[in-house]
Amino acid sequence: MPMTSEASEASKPKDDFVPWYMQPKIVEGYEGWYEGKYKRADLLEKRVLEIMLDQFEGSSSILEIGCGTGHFTRWFQTLGKNAMGVDLSPYMAKQAKSLWKEGDFINAPSLNLPFRSMSFDVAFFITCFEYMPQPIMVLKEAARVARKGIVLGLMNSWSLPTLRRKFQLAFGKNDYYRRAHFYSIGEMKSLCKKSFDSDYSLAKWRTTLFPKPLGLERDTGNPFGAFLGVALKANEKKA
Repeated sequence: MPMTSEASEASKPKDDFVPWYMQPKIVEGYEGWYEGKYKRADLLEKRVLEIMLDQFEGSSSILEIGCGTGHFTRWFQTLGKNAMGVDLSPYMAKQAKSLWKEGDFINAPSLNLPFRSMSFDVAFFITCFEYMPQPIMVLKEAARVARKGIVLGLMNSWSLPTLRRKFQLAFGKNDYYRRAHFYSIGEMKSLCKKSFDSDYSLAKWRTTLFPKPLGLERDTGNPFGAFLGVALKANEKKA
């Protein structure tokens, strides 16, 4: 995806750099990416996310952290789930509400979610975790409000699209990814261990592969796919 759906934890950057998700004009046009050039990627990513969701049998309630315009929050509803979204950006939360007036969207930081413990079955992060500078604390807060576990949809660090992003950044281009940290499956395994020790386990991961002309338009266990889905499952004691 060209951009992500939320959130650095600092609403006011230390320098004059303004993140794209804090720029109203960009936020207003964000939803269009899903129906344009990146529509195929969106369908592939949803396929992977649904596989991750299937790891949590009997789950009915979802909190999407870093929900952006609510694109995936609305999609969860079509799957028969009770979903709501939270986003650091007030512009994103407002835009999400305008696109789905019946939806429940809250403007709040991922480090301090305004919900009671165990309020949801599963917490989701979809192409937003990369912008959160305190990943361990963010995961712990998500685990506090989620009974069954956490799903992350990530721009895979071990992929050609991310290699291109890093190359652009090295030459001072593509500010959409400035301050973003990209993750691989190896790094996510380590982060899960550091965050939860034995309280959580990495239950499943998959990636999407590109491009279509090579016959790679599918989900796979190949660690070099463009989009990485990871399901972190709470152990029986927590759940």
